[in-house]
Amino acid sequence: MHDVLNASSGLRADIVKICVRDRKKERRIPMSYFTFDKNDILNNDSVNLVVELIDDAEEAFSIVSAAIRKGKNVVTANKLMVAEHFGELVEMQEKYGVSVLYEASAGASIPIIRNLEEYYDNELLHSVRGILNGTTNYILSRMFTEDIDYIDALNDAKAKGFAESDPRLDVEGYDAKY
Repeated sequence: MHDVLNASSGLRADIVKICVRDRKKERRIPMSYFTFDKNDILNNDSVNLVVELIDDAEEAFSIVSAAIRKGKNVVTANKLMVAEHFGELVEMQEKYGVSVLYEASAGASIPIIRNLEEYYDNELLHSVRGILNGTTNYILSRMFTEDIDYIDALNDAKAKGFAESDPRLDVEGYDAKY
């Protein structure tokens, strides 16, 4: 995200802080950007947008709902959190007058939700078919094109950070369901 914001000429946004869990992980940008306490972001009045990208649905909801209550707009990529708390998120968004954007949680951030809303709003869709999970797509593609075993493809996806921390969410279809 840091690289995207810095490379975008038409977008004016400043990263105030990035909250991370792993204090020992090597980072490509200066450590002055990082914090290990979510409250450094949630309690900072200069922050008007919180981007949540963790895979712990309950902690994500805690962060997102705290941000909303403080009048901050939110972007989330957490499928499970959105699926489990969608009604609450919509109510909170309206109550606090902020935006909760969740398209990043669908289709590996492919703008599918907006396209469906804009182009098919008058048509009744009966189904959507395809490989609806990027990790599964990666694994199946590796197995097909490189003739490697499922376990090897899965381990490669995990090593590259494509798979969820619990890869069953990907390969058993729960991620796509959410």
